[in-house]
Amino acid sequence: MIQFKKLAIAGAISASLMGATAAEAHVSYNRNDILKNGNALAGPWSAGAPAYTGNLPATWIANVHHYDETLVVSTANADTTYANSGAPLIIETFNNKWNPANSWGNALDFGLINLEVAGNLTIKVEADAALNSTFLPGFTLWQGWDQGTGNRHGSWNADPTNPGNRGATGISYLGHASTNSSDNGIDYTYDAISHAVQITFTGLAAGNYSLWIGGNGTGNTSVGQQYVASITAAPVPVPGAVWLFGSALAAIAGIRRRKV
Repeated sequence: MIQFKKLAIAGAISASLMGATAAEAHVSYNRNDILKNGNALAGPWSAGAPAYTGNLPATWIANVHHYDETLVVSTANADTTYANSGAPLIIETFNNKWNPANSWGNALDFGLINLEVAGNLTIKVEADAALNSTFLPGFTLWQGWDQGTGNRHGSWNADPTNPGNRGATGISYLGHASTNSSDNGIDYTYDAISHAVQITFTGLAAGNYSLWIGGNGTGNTSVGQQYVASITAAPVPVPGAVWLFGSALAAIAGIRRRKV
């Protein structure tokens, strides 16, 4: 009976994970905002109508339907997605001066994440080597999607207690990572060769999240800096705890039977 219960628990966990993989994860791009025209166009969202009503010009949305598949946001991916559209697309933080003290110059790029599975979320942002980018990334993860009237001019490390200083409402700070700092995550790494910053945010609920990406250097540049963002969801590792709990219940049941 005990072995049967263990198998039943394992089966339930497997079924849950398999059910989460039924849909195909994908990235959609807001073509209104990533035409190579040098302008920041706020909404409306033009890819898949994800019910985003904020004024911050979201460039892309990553629809994470299941675990252990990495979604890649990049110029190459955008061009492949719209290969026959005739419109040149690019993923970059345009006119980014890499100077958090000069907020107007730091034109951010905003991404939306639709996380349909609860668990851990690993985010990596790096310079786009295919385009010879020298981008030095910094990014902040927020829970929720903007519902305000903000604009993209600002630093990635906005005041975590007051996202409204960028005109954003309906979001709350979760953490950040950059070339020289991190907060509220685990397994932070920075690769100075590829200019890649990576961190994992743990125990996130299914729902909507926002990723603000900007530069973290000290030099100024008046041209767009191309980046690649990789997003991977994974289940919170609890099987060991489940088996331990099951074993404890079995032991208690055995003790009770012996007493009877």
